[in-house]
Amino acid sequence: MLPAGRKMSKSRRRKEAKKIKSLPPDSANRVLSKKLDSSAEESYEQFIQMMLKSAHKDVEEYPVLLNELLSILKEKTPADIISTFAFYGARAAIDSRGKIQPLAQEIQQHHIELLQGIILTLPVAEWGYDPFITESMQAVYDSVPKLADTIFKRRLLTNAEEADENQRAIMSLQEKIRLHTQAIRNWGYFSEVKKICREIYVPLDRNLETAFGYTFSDILDVAEALLGVIEERGNNHIDALRRILSAPSSKKMIENYFRVMPDLDGTPLDLIDFFPKGTSREEITGILISHMDLRHADNMSVTAAKIAEITGKDEIRVGHILRILSIKPGELADQKIEHLFLSNPVWTRPGIFLDTHYLFPIPQAIFSHINEIMWNIATSAKIEKNLSDRRSIYLEDKAEAMLQSALPTAKITKNAKWMICAQQFETDIIAVVDKTIILAEAKSHRLTPQGLRGAPDRLKRHLNDIVIAPSVQSERLAKQIIAARTGDVQALKITKSIGIDAKQVDQIVRISLTLDDLSVLSSSEEELSKSGIMPEGHKLAPALHIADLCCIADILNEEIPFLHYFSERFHFQKHFHVFGDELDFLGLYLSTGFNLGADQKNLPRLMLTGMSDIIDRYYDARDAGIILKKPSPEIHRTYKGIIDKLARDKPFGWSTMGIFVLSSASPEEQPKVERGLNRLRHSVTRRNTKLDRERFMQIVPPLNRKATVGFYIHQRSDTYSRRECMEYFAAEALRRVV
Repeated sequence: MLPAGRKMSKSRRRKEAKKIKSLPPDSANRVLSKKLDSSAEESYEQFIQMMLKSAHKDVEEYPVLLNELLSILKEKTPADIISTFAFYGARAAIDSRGKIQPLAQEIQQHHIELLQGIILTLPVAEWGYDPFITESMQAVYDSVPKLADTIFKRRLLTNAEEADENQRAIMSLQEKIRLHTQAIRNWGYFSEVKKICREIYVPLDRNLETAFGYTFSDILDVAEALLGVIEERGNNHIDALRRILSAPSSKKMIENYFRVMPDLDGTPLDLIDFFPKGTSREEITGILISHMDLRHADNMSVTAAKIAEITGKDEIRVGHILRILSIKPGELADQKIEHLFLSNPVWTRPGIFLDTHYLFPIPQAIFSHINEIMWNIATSAKIEKNLSDRRSIYLEDKAEAMLQSALPTAKITKNAKWMICAQQFETDIIAVVDKTIILAEAKSHRLTPQGLRGAPDRLKRHLNDIVIAPSVQSERLAKQIIAARTGDVQALKITKSIGIDAKQVDQIVRISLTLDDLSVLSSSEEELSKSGIMPEGHKLAPALHIADLCCIADILNEEIPFLHYFSERFHFQKHFHVFGDELDFLGLYLSTGFNLGADQKNLPRLMLTGMSDIIDRYYDARDAGIILKKPSPEIHRTYKGIIDKLARDKPFGWSTMGIFVLSSASPEEQPKVERGLNRLRHSVTRRNTKLDRERFMQIVPPLNRKATVGFYIHQRSDTYSRRECMEYFAAEALRRVV
């Protein structure tokens, strides 16, 4: 067993989208993208109207739902309720194939955080003392997700009533970010999250220790120890339950219960006599499980002494850290419950301080919100400027390292300065690979809770700093490179000053890198334009978290697929209304190479949620000590052979050729290309072809922006004339296009 992995189940509201077919049907990485039919826009509008109608009904029931939940918390023990709710909502089983199965499918981390926030509005004096019963616990399971949905629907109604298009676009962007951060609580796979955290924060240990007497390393060590001990106790609980329930009879099951749980009062015979004659095995099982559920609060509780023992640290130091990570009951008494959905103090202080001990229902939440936690601590220590500078330096260095790792032949320039007239500009990273150039802007600005809560001006400023400004900057240089290719004197001077031979550049790839996950905005160009945030006519560069770049570089660990991914990623986000994060994009790429071809016009809205499942399984299994085959792109053997030879021999223009080849056909179309080539090869070998044009096969992708790819088959004796023939066929293909 393990805490639920990187991908929390996406918002159930997204599941209202229509079911659609898979592409291609026989792909190993089966495509899960969902398309709407030919009446997509009409269906989408009908869906919105249904949502609004449902919202009015649910909003009316909100006060009743909330009062029912508060009544339960004032009657039953909240510590037992939140720990049991969290145990089933935040834990999952992982099998030998890396597949994760949550214990409670409908409970997500943000539901647990919402319930914990509500509990902390009540002082201990108002807490219930009675043990919960099955009915009351079921009521909590039912009401908390409904409350979360109702809070969302209240905002949906507010957005729908907004008449100003600009304001409505801002509210739409805000909602997208909220839903994304709600559904995706973890911004990387756990091993990568831990690594990135230490790389960012450990260099500032001395600064924090001077201010507070403990270090960022101490905080991370305590957080890992908390997660480890609570996870181990949870695993032991499941193992004990498994041993109890494996008994062949009810009597043996009760005997096992006393054997596995030696601290129980009474004897097995006492409990057997307690049950009325004829009580079914299922009823006894339910009672035993419910009784064991009362142990979750203890299993999720720690003391400073216990964590100090595990980490080998001073108990007082550990106590300070546990206290800053925890909230005392009643401390949120003045908090409006509907605001907990937008800015919940539990996000940055996920523990409950109960005088003698600390209860951490979801200790993994520390890492979910680690960057905000560390920022708050740095601000209290008055070292936020140091942290801001560190984040900036780290992001640029990490981006450079990952690009160099993915593109070992790249020539990389950092912080390239260049001038237009008297104005100086700077490009964070320029990577030149053959005839392809990558322009990467690394922006470490923070998306603050205030921006999420509802301050439109602040959100606009954040989005400009993190998403728009870096994209505008990379586009500015891209335009100079394009102009230099045509011979523009001023542009040639600029590109030469930063070591770029513009006439040798075929492909320009632009990306923006962040320390906040805003990939959901990459397909929101319409809203960004309507809101007035994005300049008119601007082509937005994909924005992705540095952890996602690490993952992409690991999965696409060959230069041509890596370059092809980002060259197509830019175009892909502009043709669809896409719902998904960066690794959902990657999952789709593994299956299709982003080659949706003629189907593109029939896919106005793509629900990519779940496309990253194959990637999630690999990394979650790796973190659990299970070794699986690494996911890889679906590339047919003939295409793979071409790509490998290009990468190995590296003829001039190999990157351009590789990108064009991979863009020419989808994985399901590539075998058809091979069959055509085999027929042509067979014909040429038998000398059945009399004309050169009968030795040529071309692939014309359905999208005009993609290059036509031609294959020329010849006898060995005709090798001397192949270049002349190929130039002729290229000219013929170009003439047909024109």
